[in-house]
Amino acid sequence: MSQVLRQSNYQVSVACSCDESLNMVNDRKPDCIIFDVDLEGTSGTIMYSRLRRNSQTRGIPAIVCTNVGPRPVCFGTGIPVLSKNCSGDALLGAVSAAFAC
Repeated sequence: MSQVLRQSNYQVSVACSCDESLNMVNDRKPDCIIFDVDLEGTSGTIMYSRLRRNSQTRGIPAIVCTNVGPRPVCFGTGIPVLSKNCSGDALLGAVSAAFAC
């Protein structure tokens, strides 16, 4: 996934845990967040909830990329959910759509 984004000239930062992700988002204010619900420690659903409660980060577009079960109810329909093994085109399409909003 990171390689596909980098090859399309996106800058990519990688975090492995909820805390690391939140710190990175708060420090760098990325244009888009792509995350898995299966993070080390606190889940990605909790991380997403924390991002949305924070006025500084709630407007950052987010995309879930996971192999964990069905669509989590807390995401509603406002956030794309992709499989980790999705095609590069599907990933890039979701990122482009996130920037269009």
